[in-house]
Amino acid sequence: MTAIRTPDQRLRIFVSSTMRELADARAVARHAIERLRLIPVLFELGARPYPPRELYLAYLRQSDVFIGIYGQQYGWIAPGQEISGLEDEYLNASDKPKLVYVLSPAPDRDPRLSEMLHRIQSDGLSYRGFGGSEELATLIADDLALLLSERFDLGDGPPEASPVTRPLPAAASRFIGRDLEKSTVQDLLTGGDVRLVTLVGPGGIGETRLALEAAPPLPVSSMVW
Repeated sequence: MTAIRTPDQRLRIFVSSTMRELADARAVARHAIERLRLIPVLFELGARPYPPRELYLAYLRQSDVFIGIYGQQYGWIAPGQEISGLEDEYLNASDKPKLVYVLSPAPDRDPRLSEMLHRIQSDGLSYRGFGGSEELATLIADDLALLLSERFDLGDGPPEASPVTRPLPAAASRFIGRDLEKSTVQDLLTGGDVRLVTLVGPGGIGETRLALEAAPPLPVSSMVW
């Protein structure tokens, strides 16, 4: 099957969790993924307890990274199935890179979810605990950035694709008061030891402008905004 790709070849990050219980966690996960200019794959189909199995497995197969977020509920088990969609997604993630986050404390965790978490550990996969949505957002952003720098070469497209270059947009105003930050970013990008630099901050604080100022004469492919 031909993988579905966005035109700029951004990686697809599949997010698996119960929907209603972890709605806030799913929202911050989506935001953290989008901040890294990656594509979140989630199902928010309010009229159904879970999307059809064929649908979520198709999107899972065509995703590049699996993120599992687990709270207290084991999830819905479809008629004719023995396990929940939540566990089914994990089992079918096969050899994809996986990041797993578990709510703590969770005093009322479903025993079947506890069994699933034990199975995850027996698979040799460690997971990280989180106490709230903001902590989870930070963990996902940091872990994805590290994973991408270790597992993927973001500078290469598919073999048959030609490199795509785009001119940087012209600045609309003078750049004032960020010379130290600009120098720091350029030193990181040219030092040879750093493969990925991510600028993170509240919306409107100036991450994109700083990236634009730090980019020349560096290639566009060296920057992730």
